Amino acid sequence: MPERIQTILNRIIEWWKQFTSRQKALLISAVAVVVMSLGILGFVVTRPTNMDIVTAKDATEANTIKGLFDGQSIWYEQSQDGMTFTIHKKDEADATILLGTNGIYSNGYSGSTAESDYPFSNVVDGSFTATEADKQRKSQYFLQKQMERQLQSLSNVKSAQVNLNIPRDDGTLAASKEEASANVLLGLSDNMSGDQAAAIAKYIATGLGNTTTKKITIIDSDDNILFSGGEESTLAGQASSNLTVKQQTENYVANKVKKVLSENSGGNAVYDNVQVSPNLSMDFSKKKISDYHYYVNEGMTQGYLNNRSEKTTSSDNGVSGVPGTDSNDDPTYVMQDNNNSHSESSDVTEDYLPNETVTVTEGDPGAVDPEKSSIAITAYNNVIYDEDTMKANGQLKGTTFDEFVAKNSAMTTTTPDTALITAVSHATGIPEANISLTSYDVPQFHYSENGRSWIDWLEIAMAVLIFLLLGFVAFRSFRKEKEEEAAEEVSVETLLEEQQEEENLEDIGYNEKSEARLLIEKFVDEKPEAVANLLRNWLNEDWGE
Repeated sequence: MPERIQTILNRIIEWWKQFTSRQKALLISAVAVVVMSLGILGFVVTRPTNMDIVTAKDATEANTIKGLFDGQSIWYEQSQDGMTFTIHKKDEADATILLGTNGIYSNGYSGSTAESDYPFSNVVDGSFTATEADKQRKSQYFLQKQMERQLQSLSNVKSAQVNLNIPRDDGTLAASKEEASANVLLGLSDNMSGDQAAAIAKYIATGLGNTTTKKITIIDSDDNILFSGGEESTLAGQASSNLTVKQQTENYVANKVKKVLSENSGGNAVYDNVQVSPNLSMDFSKKKISDYHYYVNEGMTQGYLNNRSEKTTSSDNGVSGVPGTDSNDDPTYVMQDNNNSHSESSDVTEDYLPNETVTVTEGDPGAVDPEKSSIAITAYNNVIYDEDTMKANGQLKGTTFDEFVAKNSAMTTTTPDTALITAVSHATGIPEANISLTSYDVPQFHYSENGRSWIDWLEIAMAVLIFLLLGFVAFRSFRKEKEEEAAEEVSVETLLEEQQEEENLEDIGYNEKSEARLLIEKFVDEKPEAVANLLRNWLNEDWGE
């Protein structure tokens, strides 16, 4: 491998040395210009467009907006006073819904962001004949367009139609408390969860100034109800939320099982593909259990005395003697005559304070009952059959690879390791008896390539690239020479002189002697030395060049 790389490098160096300094400079300049052009183009195309999304009313609201953007990782910039927030244009929809969900109006509702087909100026630009009702209708229409534009910016929304019914403000208390209603029709490019629909409803309610979402309904183009007014407080809304929680919990359990069966500490997969279908038993009912326990301290039979009250009463009744100076009666014996009586009563109330322990247990809604839950797992293990390897090992004697593929193309059931079921049980808390694991071997057939390796293809690509560059340089050089030759100017006088000389000397070389030839011969005969010197000078000039 290193030798091949060195060979390629040597070829590149030899190819580079073939060029002149001028050609090298031309190539380097061309490549530099192309790279710089692509870099500038990429920077211009990918540079995000910024926009002002919201202007805070005070420092408290500005701090709230800053926290919301930081929590959702939305890029933003603050003005010098810290009140105006600027974001990327592509994040406008997410930021507007985030602000609307938290009860903050974006600039889309204050008029700083204009709708191209219905600008905000149409709302406030009235005439003497425009009534307050006309202005309210314009404002309502503008708000509809703003909401439609914001909703269409969502990733899974292709189109949006918003119809608003805003009560007329006649100055009465009843009118001020009446909430506006909205019905929304969405054309979706992908599924929308209940949480997303609830977020959109909250965003619309905030834009309308409603405190609840009771009068907001959202449907899609397939007549499916995505959100029904006040759904968060209804049984249907609660059921939808519970279903979402259950799906999220099942996905969490499925991912844990996949980690157990598809990964290990060495980085190799136990199975190449694992499908997990959990069926979790979840209880979403709210339970509250109060347990009272009374006891006294050790060595005591009762608690501490808190208060004590005692009430005693007595009474006597009978016939008394005559008051005055009457003489006494004769002596008699005392005998009961049932005419006199005496009674006493006592009422004692004591209040003791025994020790008291109160235990209040509240059930967790959405708790998983492992004993009633189950998991079905289907695992697939790929078995590779390579034609070249099998030929080298002699496994294809007496048969062809195609015949082997035809006989062994079906999946085969394997016996899974019970230790894996135990591992899944420990990871999820579900008993082993409630876990089903089925495993298969899936054959994968790799035919012989009988072709070039990637190194060979790399060499071919390098050679093609070299030839293309050589052709480009040769073309540029040839074109330059042609331009230089074409740049030589020939005057009209020169052309006329050459034509005259050709006409004067056109008869030289024929049997008939022209006047010029006779003059030359006469000059040679009369002055041979001058002719010799002239020839000698011509020869010297030719050799010197």
